Amino acid sequence: MKNYKFKFWHYGLIVTLAAAVLITYNLQADDKSFFLSGEVTHGHHQIEMACSTCHGDGFAGQEFIQNACVGCHQDELIQANDSHPRSKFLDPRNAGLLAHLDARQCISCHTEHKPEITHEMGVSLAGDFCFHCHSDIAENRPNHSGLGFETCASAGCHNYHDNRYLYEEFLASHIDSPALIPGGQLPMKSLVLKWHAENRDGTALSATDADFPADTTGSQLAVPVASATQAWSNSAHALSGTNCTACHQSGETGLEAAVVVENCGDCHSRQLAQFTRGKHGMRLSADLPQSRPMNVQEAKLPMHPHAIELAKELSCTSCHNPHDLDTRVASVEACLGCHNDTHSVAYQESEHFRLWNDQRSGGVSCANCHMPREEHQGEILVNHNQNHNLRPNEKMLPVCLNCHGVEFAVAALADKALIENNFSAPPAIEHKTFEMIRERIARIKTTQ
Repeated sequence: MKNYKFKFWHYGLIVTLAAAVLITYNLQADDKSFFLSGEVTHGHHQIEMACSTCHGDGFAGQEFIQNACVGCHQDELIQANDSHPRSKFLDPRNAGLLAHLDARQCISCHTEHKPEITHEMGVSLAGDFCFHCHSDIAENRPNHSGLGFETCASAGCHNYHDNRYLYEEFLASHIDSPALIPGGQLPMKSLVLKWHAENRDGTALSATDADFPADTTGSQLAVPVASATQAWSNSAHALSGTNCTACHQSGETGLEAAVVVENCGDCHSRQLAQFTRGKHGMRLSADLPQSRPMNVQEAKLPMHPHAIELAKELSCTSCHNPHDLDTRVASVEACLGCHNDTHSVAYQESEHFRLWNDQRSGGVSCANCHMPREEHQGEILVNHNQNHNLRPNEKMLPVCLNCHGVEFAVAALADKALIENNFSAPPAIEHKTFEMIRERIARIKTTQ
């Protein structure tokens, strides 16, 4: 038999076919990491495999990407009272500004897959980007003369989108408030109290009413089920007439995270909507292609080894034991059971924790800061998006202002070392913002 001699183009054909097979496999498989052009930001790393959410079929274009950004973040931008809304740059009078920076497109400032040029808040521009439009700021604000433009957004003074709590008028009206407000405390949650008031003759259940559908007599499940039933009988679920089959619809015991979230959402739709907008639950959002729940092993922040070993998937029951519903456990123990970063570890050494643990005024839990109590139509409710008031962290000011003066709170939130050790001491220096405000107020008074 005559030996066949491969020619150069034969090798090229084989390589091309192999590449085509590999690309086709990755297009069809869940793991599309082959197509990632670079690492994504903290905000998006959980959904980096949901490529079509931002890129459509891959050829959808810039408008599709813009709509994808707005589709997920529009509510936040509206709530933020955006000082640079897109509509501002659609005004023909501002067309000249677009020559410096096309602020109509989110990706002009937030380019994903570019970790080498990405800074805090996912900004992929140089730190002095404010200069492009505000180079003459010192002419109107002489006290800004000599300040570097890289400090506009990095010194706690200004945020591109949300300056709601840094407006000069607001700060000036609160400038002399004391560091610690006497008797200050968080607003009391009112939803459960309201429900009790409206349902005094409701259908409270007891342990004998439990309708767990499976017969566990004599099985290994008998003891856990009995224990769970006893805990449930003392819970708000039993008090509100919510029986076992509302969650264990087929008698199953080990519910998957996606099922847990769906079951809880049947009654707690508002909380579910908020949960799936934060990093704990965003993978389970109905707005995204079906995806695996977030796993502790995949976290970017340091986590406790035992939590990583358990490979815990995040759902409502990761924090809330569905049987006893102890919110104090959910607001500290559940957080510290996973989070092992310096800020989290230092919490139990803080004055905030000591007061909270003693159930005294001024005490705050992890959840009190990261899941703020907000007023909605006269009710005080907990926001279950634990990322809602982070990035920038000045969004946490409404929580701080329940107990602290605004100058103290702004200075504390601008002190990275103080945040790292979980506010173990008062802020060491006065915030530059207030020094400038005081100068401006004094100047205005002299001209009146």
